[in-house]
Amino acid sequence: MIEEIKSISGQDVNLCYQCGECSSSCQVAGVDGFYPSVLIHRIKLEDPGVLDERKFEVCLHCFLCTVRCPQGISFPDVATALSNIWVKRYGPDRVERAFLKELRERGFINPVRVALSALGLHSFKSLSSKALKLMRASSRSGKVREDLLKEVREIVP
Repeated sequence: MIEEIKSISGQDVNLCYQCGECSSSCQVAGVDGFYPSVLIHRIKLEDPGVLDERKFEVCLHCFLCTVRCPQGISFPDVATALSNIWVKRYGPDRVERAFLKELRERGFINPVRVALSALGLHSFKSLSSKALKLMRASSRSGKVREDLLKEVREIVP
């Protein structure tokens, strides 16, 4: 996994000597057991649980850890690489599938539609009347030019 991370992100996690600067500067350290330094240590130990647990997804990509790292390791880039490795091994999850479906079908992303689709809600019938009004207003989408939609579909399979 170390070489795969390096080839995707350019980050050499073997340079990490566990000073803990990344975790001490992390805004979400401790959330669901997320600590950048612990994940890097587990990566170095070739722990398969790093991928299975998906704790790397907690990273906000704020780059505070990168600024403070004496070795110049960018944990957000490592987290992105781990996400790419996970998708290569297991395929896209339901949120990623909803995102790609929305992009393929419409040519742009409407976050409300993606969220509803990822939750398995394909209509607004199960929502309260207040949420219904809000969702209807925010989920309307404009018409996309066919040539632009064709270009998006060539990029997003």
